[in-house]
Amino acid sequence: MKAKVTIENGQTKVVLKPENDFEIDVLEKVYDSKMNYEIETTVNANYKSGSWQDHELEINLVKKQ
Repeated sequence: MKAKVTIENGQTKVVLKPENDFEIDVLEKVYDSKMNYEIETTVNANYKSGSWQDHELEINLVKKQ
C-alpha cells in the first residue's frame, strides 16, 4: 500500500492507496465501517535519550458484534 502524508496549514492528511486485492479489501472494510466495523486508532512512540523515536500510527478495524 502506498502512503502519502501531507502537513499543511495545521492540518495533517494521511492517504493510503491500495496496490493489490488484499489491500483493497481492507479499505472496503473502512467504507463499511459505519455499519459493520469500528475504527480504533493509536499513535505510538518511544521516548529514548531525550527524544521521541520509533513513531507508529496503528489503525484497527474491529468487527462489531
